[in-house]
Amino acid sequence: MGDVLKRVGTAAVLVPIVLGVIYFDPTPWAATIACVIVGCIGLDEYLRMALPVGDQDRGVLLRVVTGLLGAAIVALPAVWSPGLVLPPLLAAAAIVVGFATLGRPSQLPEAGRHFGVCLSGLLYVPMLMSVLPLLKKAGLPHWITLSLAIAFFSDTVAYFFGRAFGKHKLYAAVSPKKTWQGAFGGVLGSLLATVVVGSMWLQPTLPLVHAVVLGVLANVCAQAGDLVESMIKRTYGVKDSSNLLPGHGGMLDRIDAMVFVAPVVYYYVTLVL
Repeated sequence: MGDVLKRVGTAAVLVPIVLGVIYFDPTPWAATIACVIVGCIGLDEYLRMALPVGDQDRGVLLRVVTGLLGAAIVALPAVWSPGLVLPPLLAAAAIVVGFATLGRPSQLPEAGRHFGVCLSGLLYVPMLMSVLPLLKKAGLPHWITLSLAIAFFSDTVAYFFGRAFGKHKLYAAVSPKKTWQGAFGGVLGSLLATVVVGSMWLQPTLPLVHAVVLGVLANVCAQAGDLVESMIKRTYGVKDSSNLLPGHGGMLDRIDAMVFVAPVVYYYVTLVL
């Protein structure tokens, strides 16, 4: 019960802030800045899990360089065309991270792994988050809210379904507490988001069939995102990505599903709808 109260308390603080960022600023800047902050925190948590960060080596150079590149990957596509800016950004990221790893001669035995960790982190968090400011720039703030609602409802309903009905393990090797019953609850949660919050409220022009298809597709990706982060934490032997958010763990623990949902929503809206 204590963890549930902490989760609710943290959500009660964060939700009004997030909605204010989405709706009170008519320009895309507030949303872009917020995504940069969240993305860079999540990226740094990933790096601190995956790099040998300790008293002897805090990986400051790699973390700062990768964080700056991550901020650029989130922000610059909202300023210029993503197709124009992302290819040179990713090429520059590979080159700059290469120089940064070479600039740590004491860590050369592990430099190749560090190089891969930094590049994978840039794709995993900032690259996936970069679509959210694009929705705001396109005048589609409701779709940002719907993306967040899909991830939140999926996680919340899955949690309660798992506690109430969970018997059959979903993927015990990665996440022992997740069950098929919880996964089914997650699907229902996402459908609740896309049908009720989406087509019946925020997006009344969204056809019901598209709401159902998007809900199921996004939920599959949301649960995959959750499992991927669980896999990463298990690989590096940590329980939470950090203790930043009471009841939730770290920023990456909170956005693990959302970073997989956001691209699905963005490309479904832009390519299908």
